[in-house]
Amino acid sequence: MGLEPTYRVRKCVKRVSVPIMLALVMLFLPAQTKAQADIDTLMSVSTNAIKEVIKYKARDSVAMDLNTRHAYLYSEGHIDYDNMILEADRVEVDFDKQTLHAHGNDDTAGHVIGRPYFKQADAEYHADTITFNYNSQKGIIQGVITQEGDGYLHGNKVKKLNDSVMYLSGGSYTTCNYAHPHFAINFTKSKLITGDKIVTGPAWLTVEDSPTPIALPFAFFPITHNRASGVLIPSYGWMNYRGYYLKDGGYYWAINDNLDLAHTAEIYTNLSWAGEAKTNYYRRYKYKGLFDTRFGRTFTGIRGDTNTFSAYNDFKLVWRHDQDAKANPYSRFSANVNLQSRNYNKNTTNRNDYFNSTTTSSISYTAKLGSYLNLAASARESFNAQTGIMNIKLPSISLSSVTIYPLRRKHPSGAYRWWENISLSYVMNAENNITAQDTNLFKQSTIDQMQYGIQQSIPLSSTVKVLKFFNWTNSISYNERWHWSTIDKKYDSETGILTTDTIRGFKANRDFSFSSNLSTRIYGMFQFKYGPLKALRHVINPTIGFTYRPNFGSESLGYWKQYTDTTGYVHRYSIFQNSLYGGPADGRSGNLRLSIGNNLEIKVQNPFDTTAEIKKVPLLENFNLSMSYDLAKDSLRLSNLSITGRTTLFRSLVLNYSGSFCPYVIDTLGNMHNQLLWNAERRLFRKQNSTVSAQLSFSLNNNTFNGDGKSNGSPIYTLLQTPYNYNPALMMGGYVDFSVPWNISVSYNFSYINRFVAREMNLQSETIQSISLSGNLSLTKNWRVAMTTGYDIANKGMSYTTVDIYRDLHCWEMRFSWVPFGYYRSWFFQINIKADALRDVKYEKRESYLENQGYYSY
Repeated sequence: MGLEPTYRVRKCVKRVSVPIMLALVMLFLPAQTKAQADIDTLMSVSTNAIKEVIKYKARDSVAMDLNTRHAYLYSEGHIDYDNMILEADRVEVDFDKQTLHAHGNDDTAGHVIGRPYFKQADAEYHADTITFNYNSQKGIIQGVITQEGDGYLHGNKVKKLNDSVMYLSGGSYTTCNYAHPHFAINFTKSKLITGDKIVTGPAWLTVEDSPTPIALPFAFFPITHNRASGVLIPSYGWMNYRGYYLKDGGYYWAINDNLDLAHTAEIYTNLSWAGEAKTNYYRRYKYKGLFDTRFGRTFTGIRGDTNTFSAYNDFKLVWRHDQDAKANPYSRFSANVNLQSRNYNKNTTNRNDYFNSTTTSSISYTAKLGSYLNLAASARESFNAQTGIMNIKLPSISLSSVTIYPLRRKHPSGAYRWWENISLSYVMNAENNITAQDTNLFKQSTIDQMQYGIQQSIPLSSTVKVLKFFNWTNSISYNERWHWSTIDKKYDSETGILTTDTIRGFKANRDFSFSSNLSTRIYGMFQFKYGPLKALRHVINPTIGFTYRPNFGSESLGYWKQYTDTTGYVHRYSIFQNSLYGGPADGRSGNLRLSIGNNLEIKVQNPFDTTAEIKKVPLLENFNLSMSYDLAKDSLRLSNLSITGRTTLFRSLVLNYSGSFCPYVIDTLGNMHNQLLWNAERRLFRKQNSTVSAQLSFSLNNNTFNGDGKSNGSPIYTLLQTPYNYNPALMMGGYVDFSVPWNISVSYNFSYINRFVAREMNLQSETIQSISLSGNLSLTKNWRVAMTTGYDIANKGMSYTTVDIYRDLHCWEMRFSWVPFGYYRSWFFQINIKADALRDVKYEKRESYLENQGYYSY
């Protein structure tokens, strides 16, 4: 019996080239066939010949049929040819036709395993069967699934023309990554250009295999990994006092990789309208930013009715610019501009804008000039939408030097001498300030009221050690201010009228002062041998200082003037009273100050674990007392005693205290007399004002407690373990199920304010209390609930409250936001596809807080 022309190779090697395979085949051919093959090698190579090495492998075996020139790969077949990879449980290669045929195989349970996977260049496909000509790059694919951009393309029968173009007969497009998707846009035929677009014939939306009435004569799906220009689909709805609307529709223009532009508009049936343009710009390692401009015109009320009808314009201008830190290490430019009209907040639906009645803007530039100077220039603006008052600082310039030590040696050795610690610096500030109503901003009266000036300061200081434990700091400060206007007051004794004239012209003033401070730090430690309390440490920071300032209110300098009223009282005033930087203080000053700072800490150890680390617990973070005595005054030399303190207890409770206490007698008009309170009432001080504030804030979550339901030491745990009404979503056996992810944040604010009322000669108190609460709960991995609320105890009212519910629907998502009460009462519901490619496939329903204002338009 002759040799059969079919051969099987078990456990074939992973990489077998075509020449080796052909050599193995030729060993079994008859002599004349081999001779004929030698003749063929002398002929020219066919254009259909294999041009690259084919690499193939299979887990089970590779079989070759020499008569039909076929090769078979069994179980996890893998073929790598040129830029193509094919994997399948069964692969058949026809060398005559130069085709590959791949399909899966049924397992014992009847499930298909080893479905073909095909990759060519950047395109990847999963299919039921694949027939492919590896020479012409054409093929027929049955039951294909391939990812294109953010979506997945399903095709019943696909004709592949090359590595970028395919025609599909019957199929669907979806962003759901399931093999059996939750939704799809079905079509009868389409054309795919890989990495570019999908164009289909008639298309319709199906959800859970159920067709919907949403259909299109054709569909176009752009596929790109970069930004692409296109139409922005508007949303629609109804607003109570404007009617039906279309909003946020327009066109997005991807100009290039560094710049884009989006034009959107909104229009209402009562003819209200608005337009908006947004652009983003970016340059790598240089800068990034955005522009956002909006203008609209709104009509409210009934047209023709002068009592209810009104019309107003609103606008917004936003500019953000941020320079990359790598762009220039010596200079930086940034902008944060937020300009808007007084009516803008009437139309916003952004909850962050609800309570933002004041907007601020700034444009700044900073630079390092050489080795010693720093320049900062800025333009700043603030606007109160409720009052309409605008403040503009344009320009604002600051020039400062680094700290210079003029007496230091260039090449020091050893410690510095005391004179080498003398430091010198320079600071210059220049500013132009405008404050006016927005309607009067560009009027001449506003320009006349501008405040502008220049201030220069030269501080000279030195710090030396005295007796090892004391720091002695001496400083001299020279200040000079330049102004271009002063005031002159004149009092008419006959009419009792005081007139103030503004005198234009350059006028400068100068002053200087000297200060000296001596400070140290005293430590006190008390240690305990027994119990969890191991030590008590008290740190005292005493400082005694003296400041001297000459009299710059003398008549010869002309900085201060005076007038006498009809009662004979002499009023002194500074001619720089209305100037930007003001002028020197009146009179001579020689203040002797004393301040004492305190800090108190304890060291404790866990009584149940003696190996645990000893912890520091602050009892008083700071407790400061300060007072001064002016040697240059002829009366009322003592200042008020000032006391401030702060501490944090249990890492959650922050306590603050501040108070001011007067040592002199005060009459019912609030005037202090040069008589010590001790001499009149036998007490040292009278409380002028004091404030005690406390803020308690803490957070609880599912990690606060152990998984077995046992306490982790928190006293709140016992309270939460009290049984209450059973809720199967949150409870197990009548107790909180702490395995459910959740988080609760609670904040309590308390302030107690005391003020001395001279007319009544007693203290009046005011208490302010508020509670805020926020939390979120993940009922399941797909359901999340969040809430924020609060309560003002003093005013007995709820604060802004929101409830947000979110449901993850795999390829869809649903959200519901609700403000249940108050002026901003509203709700919003939306269900939409997650992927950006189909983000306009959504359903929205809302009731804006603007509808609660009671306007109707026709």
